[in-house]
Amino acid sequence: MTRLEEQRQAVSQALENQDQRISAIETSQKIVEEQLQQVKDQVKEMIREELRELSAGERSLTAAAPAFPDRHTGVVAKPYPYNGKTSWDIYYMQFENIARMNNWSNEEKSLCAYIHAKRLCRSYFGKSLRIRPT
Repeated sequence: MTRLEEQRQAVSQALENQDQRISAIETSQKIVEEQLQQVKDQVKEMIREELRELSAGERSLTAAAPAFPDRHTGVVAKPYPYNGKTSWDIYYMQFENIARMNNWSNEEKSLCAYIHAKRLCRSYFGKSLRIRPT
């Protein structure tokens, strides 16, 4: 065998080895892409489920008004008392929306939240509960 043939054979072997490595990498890449797609599908399903749960909770709290009223036209909507059955985040978001629709000041929001908290405490501890003003 001549030196040129030996070099040609070595190059061919190196190319074949590279092709095998590339093939193995491509196979691994396909497997990873399939696994990634499965994870994406699972995450999408989890998000859909979470949105369904949030939508169900929001529907039970919805008290939407057609427009933001003038401050002197009266209350558009009243927030429901917090009962602990729905997520606090959902309740708080709904409370803030109602406060914005009613154009409540921070003092009015505080008073409403205080009244609801007082009612909640009374429902747990009985009507004899007295909350002293500060």
